[in-house]
Amino acid sequence: MNTASDKKPLLLVVDDDELAAKAVVRVLEKRGFSVLVAHGGREAMKVLAANNVDVLVLDVMMPEMNGLEVCRELRQDSRFSDLPVILFTGCDDFEARAAGMKLGVSEFLCKPFAHHELIARINNQLEVRKMCRQLDHLVEQL
Repeated sequence: MNTASDKKPLLLVVDDDELAAKAVVRVLEKRGFSVLVAHGGREAMKVLAANNVDVLVLDVMMPEMNGLEVCRELRQDSRFSDLPVILFTGCDDFEARAAGMKLGVSEFLCKPFAHHELIARINNQLEVRKMCRQLDHLVEQL
């Protein structure tokens, strides 16, 4: 029987580059995460609406709806206002980083990224989210 603590964290990886998305998924699944994939911003919004995702791993540069536009929509929707977002950017893309900070992006990773860094940042965001939920629960009890 699975308890809530046995549940694998569910991550959504969003990247229009299918090979890049597959590489990230392989790394995450090896580390025990459950992973969903979307290949664009609109598809990501549909996946998020249908699933209880714990962390969003999102590329900035995508056609149709880029990562910053996805973040903007997420932050306007109360269901996703506290969803941790890890944004893949170019290391020299300071404008995207600044815009992402204004939109509440939790973490930034430069492409190409080190696998251990991605895992560490995901684990940090999961822990922060867990502590925030515990704090919310304690506040409700008061």
